[in-house]
Amino acid sequence: MDMEIPVIDLQGLTGDASQRSQTMARLHEACKDWGFFWVDSHGVDAALMEEVKRFVYAHYDEHLKDRFYASDLAKDLQLPAEESKTVSGEVDWETAYFIRHRPANNVADFPEIPPATREMLDAYIGQMVSLAELLAECMSLNLGLDGGLVRDTFTPPFVGTKVAMYPACPRPDLVWGLRAHTDAGGIILLLQDDVVGGLEFFRGDREWVPVGPTKGSRIFVNIGDQLEVMSGGAYRSVLHRVAAVAEGRRLSVATFYNPGADAVVAPAATARQPAAQLYPGPYRFGDYLDYYQGTKFADKAARFQAVKELFGSRIPHD
Repeated sequence: MDMEIPVIDLQGLTGDASQRSQTMARLHEACKDWGFFWVDSHGVDAALMEEVKRFVYAHYDEHLKDRFYASDLAKDLQLPAEESKTVSGEVDWETAYFIRHRPANNVADFPEIPPATREMLDAYIGQMVSLAELLAECMSLNLGLDGGLVRDTFTPPFVGTKVAMYPACPRPDLVWGLRAHTDAGGIILLLQDDVVGGLEFFRGDREWVPVGPTKGSRIFVNIGDQLEVMSGGAYRSVLHRVAAVAEGRRLSVATFYNPGADAVVAPAATARQPAAQLYPGPYRFGDYLDYYQGTKFADKAARFQAVKELFGSRIPHD
């Protein structure tokens, strides 16, 4: 079985008609058959990506590392196995924070981030949003929809970044770096470690596929729950998890291009998937997200059904 993750070179989108057609077809197959893929020639400056990684490592070392290893979880896992109270599958071995970028920016909540670094992050996010919008247009067209449907549905989009570090773990047999889940939103763009692995995605009903460290300046992309709903199941969000590692530390900078809280999401009117009628909608994304917070690590199909029952009779209005 070929389990090599697709790599989409987006440069083909600017080529002749044949090159664009081939690139669009490869993107469609990756979305339909995998739900995750790498992108090259994505328009995000490689030097800027390296600046972001340097910031994350330095910020962790100066502000997060000591506090994390002083946490109750870290102390417990350093005890002899017979004395540890940690139960496998109930906690995550990660230290993370979330920066909101759009429509409102909360970087002021992090006074330790200097102005120059904030400007660098703004530039990086601007390029990531452009990439997300390009992918959204291509996905819409590949689904036989208006090219602006995803973007217009999400408007104004919520854009935020989860910055996470997965430090060396004294008992990686007891915990996951992050438990298995699907992402609630739309398009997720991941800048990750180029040395330490640990990320795994579940492909269909087959097996867990390891996502190795980043090669060059590639960006990893995966699909969230809202694109599964909008496509009527043609594209699906995929379970993924992060393994805890005994040595090294893994960096993860995941930027989420999501609907705004008041965005109304539903299967597209032209979605012809037989399963489209099984999906919830119309509903406000904010309502979905509220429900997701308590069910993130639970069964996705059950979550879709619950959202359908909870919000299906509520016709959103302005």
